[in-house]
Amino acid sequence: MKIFKAYLLNGIIITVCLCLLISSCKHDPGIQDNFPEICFENDVLPIFQNSCSMTGCHDGQGESKLILDNYTSISHNVVPYNPDASSLYQAIISSKGENKMPPDKPLPIESRTVIRLWIEQGAWQTTCVDSSTIDPGYINTRACFSRDILPVLISNCAITGCHDAITHKEGYVFTSYTSVMKAVSPGNPGGSKLYNVLNRSGEEKMPPSPYPSLSSEAKDSIAAWIRYGALNEFCGEVCDTINPVTFSGTIWPIMENTCLGCHRGSTPSGGVALTGYADVSAVASNGLLMKALTGNGVTKMPPSGSFSACRIRQFEIWINHGYPDN
Repeated sequence: MKIFKAYLLNGIIITVCLCLLISSCKHDPGIQDNFPEICFENDVLPIFQNSCSMTGCHDGQGESKLILDNYTSISHNVVPYNPDASSLYQAIISSKGENKMPPDKPLPIESRTVIRLWIEQGAWQTTCVDSSTIDPGYINTRACFSRDILPVLISNCAITGCHDAITHKEGYVFTSYTSVMKAVSPGNPGGSKLYNVLNRSGEEKMPPSPYPSLSSEAKDSIAAWIRYGALNEFCGEVCDTINPVTFSGTIWPIMENTCLGCHRGSTPSGGVALTGYADVSAVASNGLLMKALTGNGVTKMPPSGSFSACRIRQFEIWINHGYPDN
């Protein structure tokens, strides 16, 4: 499966390259619609790191203020879904002028095509996982910070009045790896304040009343992450849009880890409670859920960072099937 996907990617890239050459860089949208999702971390970032962010160029150390070694800086110079309006892409395909990049040697057309397709797909920050290697019965005891830990902390702890950047109660901020590590002793869950406060009761309970305690699964993930060294790992995103998308197995775990911290209690954020199937199906049926996930006319959610295109597609599949309680 992995080899087949590689051949498929190469074949479509070659096709797109030929179309770009023949049509003077006018891209056929029908091709990219059927193209596998471009992975930023695996396919796009290495191009910029190897060709643009070398010492003295766009690495933040030279004269240029443009940094091209991370997603945040790169994404600020592209317009999602519109490469022709993206200054970074225009510089890459330019054959002359001061904005030409790289200045000494243009990128291969294959690399330029990958970047163009990535922008056309929405310029998401994605890391792809070969799903054929995943054992369906596998339990990940080594929880990964960006995927498993940070969303829980942002949703349940980094809320207004607690451990967000503005309030920073007791001096703790739980919005990034660096700030979280101030409450963690790697390898020692019992000696880590972060884990200890989650298991307290009464007035010392965290999150404090009226917010409910974290689930036992979330606490176990945090303990496992600390026990294995509290590493700053991502570990990819397991996202399946081939097998049936269920509420209990797919939708609710995402909502519970990412949304429930803000959308529960007596005063949920925006007046929208998402405490179970009834609440989630209600915002699914009136269209608010998809609007929030895509930022279509409302504030994009979650505020901590957009879901990947694959994750949003899972919600779309579930809704299109009548948002069943399965």
